[in-house]
Amino acid sequence: MVLVLLLSVMGLLNSFGSDMLLPALPQIGSNLSASPWETQQVVSLFFLTCALMSLWHGALADAWGRRRVIIGALLVLMLAALASAYCSDIRQLWILRAIQGMAAAAGMVVSRAIVRDRHDGLAVQHLLSRISLLQTIAFVLVPILGASITVAWGWRALFLTFAGICLVIIVIYWRWLPETLSGARRQPLRPMALVRSYLGVLGSASFMRLTAAHVANWVSMVAYVVAAPVLVMRHLGLDATHIYLVFGPLALGMVFGFWLFARIAGRHGPEGTLMLAYGILGVGTLLNVGLAMALPPGLIHFLPLFVYAIGMYIAVPLLLGLGLEPMGNRAGVASSCQMFLQHGTSALVAGLLVPLLCDSLAHLALGVACLTAAGTISLLWERQAIRHAVTAPA
Repeated sequence: MVLVLLLSVMGLLNSFGSDMLLPALPQIGSNLSASPWETQQVVSLFFLTCALMSLWHGALADAWGRRRVIIGALLVLMLAALASAYCSDIRQLWILRAIQGMAAAAGMVVSRAIVRDRHDGLAVQHLLSRISLLQTIAFVLVPILGASITVAWGWRALFLTFAGICLVIIVIYWRWLPETLSGARRQPLRPMALVRSYLGVLGSASFMRLTAAHVANWVSMVAYVVAAPVLVMRHLGLDATHIYLVFGPLALGMVFGFWLFARIAGRHGPEGTLMLAYGILGVGTLLNVGLAMALPPGLIHFLPLFVYAIGMYIAVPLLLGLGLEPMGNRAGVASSCQMFLQHGTSALVAGLLVPLLCDSLAHLALGVACLTAAGTISLLWERQAIRHAVTAPA
């Protein structure tokens, strides 16, 4: 249980770096005299550099060991967060947020590597499911914590709190986190060989179609997460502490989706389970668009987020697993590619799409519907390719 807690916190570095900050964005923009677009880049730059470094942290951890990489990343995060509290210009904050994204990427990559070091087979799935459950609970609590700190003490206190959290985690990891990769198992860092491996994975049409389907679903949720301050404060006229109205339905849907997946995957197989998942996604999407176009802003608009999250989290393990299945020894590289594409697309959605669409609930709902439709088309394309391969003459 101790290892589960240690790895759960490690995987939460992204959430501490992004979700906790979201309620403070309007205050940051006002205090630093930044436009809404400039303020939004505080989030998108974090995602962008997180995406880029997710391609390299795995290789660094394989070469230098798990403890050294994660503790070093936490030290960088702490210093960058501390400096962010004293920024006087939005461009200074952009640079520091980019550094934070580079460091935070180590959390999920290293936590998965430690799980693979210590366990295999079914034990890995059980451990990851327990870690995911704890992270889902934190997904709700972290933005509420951020909103409370912002309302009470302002956005600068948020970065000081983040720096303090990093310091506490460094001390705990230094004392209790074991090194799970012995010196004999470490791999020398060969950048060009790694680049060739990444290009090989990204050249797989099947991998790209399945990953595109997953990423489309994921960034549809990210759009609402990033737009949460605008939805709650501008459209509903509430203060930042009510941001749980967005995160709560999403988290409940995630938990229920995980629970449902565990009970239906064995009975219906991958194809049947994906059909159910996309049926639920379709219902959530249509309900979201219908309510956004028919009714004025209100609490009822958050109901589709619960439905959508159920479908998305039934599909997540299947789309990711099917994408990794044919990769063999390149599964680690393929996993890094999935994270790169997921975070990279999240950066584009946070920095470009959300600022364009969040002025209207209907615009945001239609934009998310288009993303979901694109993911569905990608999955249907993969299904058609499989059928063509099966029926083609030998």
